[in-house]
Amino acid sequence: MLKFFRHIRRRLIGDNRFSKYLLYAIGEIILVVIGILIALSINNWNETRKNNLTESDYYCRLLEDFELDRQNIMRLSDESDYKIKISKALLLELPKKEKSKEYLIDNYIQGLRTNAFVPSKVTILDITSSGKLNLIKDEELKKTLVRYYAELDNLIYQLDLNRNHSIERAFAYEDDNQVGFQYADYAKASLGDNIMATLPVDNWHLDENSKVYRQFQNDLVFFVLMSNREQQHFDKILSEMQPVYEQLQNLCK
Repeated sequence: MLKFFRHIRRRLIGDNRFSKYLLYAIGEIILVVIGILIALSINNWNETRKNNLTESDYYCRLLEDFELDRQNIMRLSDESDYKIKISKALLLELPKKEKSKEYLIDNYIQGLRTNAFVPSKVTILDITSSGKLNLIKDEELKKTLVRYYAELDNLIYQLDLNRNHSIERAFAYEDDNQVGFQYADYAKASLGDNIMATLPVDNWHLDENSKVYRQFQNDLVFFVLMSNREQQHFDKILSEMQPVYEQLQNLCK
């Protein structure tokens, strides 16, 4: 094709037909411009197609993150419910003085134990760090996502504070040996009978006037309140998540 145009150009120049050559040159320029425009159009179409695929992929990946978070919250909420039940049961059993110190300590630790909620932020971090937030064309969803993750960070901060307060109370006893954390199953197994025999014994659990008894009792009350608060935070996260979750379900195709 190029050889054909060169041949025409040489013939027009050789025949001194300048006006026709000028028209030919203009036509050639127009063809080149049209070719460039077509190439740009194809390239833009291809970029748009790739961006649309990436956008759709982001919606589905965000939905997967939300699904994972929902499952984790449900599990942690069940754990909070278990901690409430076990702490309340101990509060009722403690005054009866029928349970061993080993039993009380083991269940106290169960009432204290908690797992942190770590949300799955892989996709939103990928979107924001790569500067591709503009690929999300749904402006309402974009605003909702920003609000949700801001509120989520605040609720996680509150959850961490509550968990840290509970742990601090467990280490607030003047003498850990006095309360008897060494009687926990895992501690006894780690220390062994020989070491256990050397540690002091205090039957505070049989004395309602004991300072340790009262602190232990207060801790259980605190654990119930904190676990209840945990559940409220989890319910709040699920409530904030729901409208975004429904939007992502509709957009993930």
